[in-house]
Amino acid sequence: MDEESMLNASTSMEEPQAGPSTLTSVESGTDKPEGMSKNAMKRLAKEARMAELKPLKRKLEKQRRKERKNELSKGYIEGTLSEKDKELYEKRKQLEKERKIATKKFKSGELDSIPGNNGRIGNNNSVEGNEIWNGGIIIDLGFDKLMNEQEIKSISSQIAYCYSSNRTASKPIKTILHTSFSPEHSPRLWNKMISRNWNKWSRSYWWHQDVGELNEILNSNLEDLKSTSATTIDQIEGNNVNNDNQNVNEQGKRSIEMTEDETQKQLEDYLIGPNLPKGIIKGKHKLIYLSADSEEEIETLDENEIYIIGGIVDRNRYKNLCQNKAENLNIKTARLPIGKFIENLPTRKVLTVNQVFDILLQYIAQKDWQKAFETVIPQRKYHESKKAKSIHNKQINEDQSNESVNNDDDDDADDQEELDEQH
Repeated sequence: MDEESMLNASTSMEEPQAGPSTLTSVESGTDKPEGMSKNAMKRLAKEARMAELKPLKRKLEKQRRKERKNELSKGYIEGTLSEKDKELYEKRKQLEKERKIATKKFKSGELDSIPGNNGRIGNNNSVEGNEIWNGGIIIDLGFDKLMNEQEIKSISSQIAYCYSSNRTASKPIKTILHTSFSPEHSPRLWNKMISRNWNKWSRSYWWHQDVGELNEILNSNLEDLKSTSATTIDQIEGNNVNNDNQNVNEQGKRSIEMTEDETQKQLEDYLIGPNLPKGIIKGKHKLIYLSADSEEEIETLDENEIYIIGGIVDRNRYKNLCQNKAENLNIKTARLPIGKFIENLPTRKVLTVNQVFDILLQYIAQKDWQKAFETVIPQRKYHESKKAKSIHNKQINEDQSNESVNNDDDDDADDQEELDEQH
């Protein structure tokens, strides 16, 4: 049986015909764990089936890409490609050339990392001509035990959104450090993140140590760790470069053949702690933990300060969680000036991890807190209830309707003036 047939067969197995003989234990309600609904069990079963099919789907996709690449290459040589395919082929070759140039610059020290912005290259402090913000952000992931499975899934998505936003930002943040990330400290999040290829993310670094240990290192009297960490970090970033330039199909083949233990051991090699990332310098940078419960409010962002975002999805179950943790670790706290710049935000000022990250990115680019908040915060946050939101939308529609009527009246007046002039 070929791979496509295997996939079709697996898919057909996922959706059995209705009938008494096909009811699973989930559907029949037998052996149901206490406290779990039927819908929750069905959802978990579906996720398990999708996880089993994922390696096969990925393998088929890589094979399809390989065949497409060979087809384009052959057609280009023979001159049988359409104008669109010819343009696509030449663009890909140009991107490969630029990436090779960027790789050489990285190895020679001219670049901090290989830019992830669709392969486009730039100088040491720019991405396609745009400046890099030389400060840093820490996402504290030391809350694995406080979240349920759905919240773990949500935080993994939010972390990926942060990377994506930074990768495409007009002025990206140079260093993003994720702390308390390992199979021991955050086992469920670690498993969720494996499929996201976090080890290849540009400008992203990963520690298994807690943010408290980072604070101790930055405030310690030990000799600068830069010399001891340079080799390790260079090796990790060099691995990223090699991964980016390897043949996609060979890489896919290795990942399929590699055992789970080998994959985990390879990923653990990308954890650089307690060595400092290049963008965080002992004796220069100070930590500030962002907390909605802090009494101090941020006025501006400083490149000499590293801002910590609490990496947790808790639906407001844990009050003062990040504030208390920061105080226990003797880390300064501050809150974003949401209330100061957006007066009509009645809800409690707690945002998702990626929303806080995006607000910081927007402020870095625009130097305007109000514009940053209005760009990122959804309109629903501005109203306490659905009724308030409905009234707000109704008022907007009425204003637009009145404006339209006024414009029509003006047009009628203009037409009457033209008739009077003709007579």
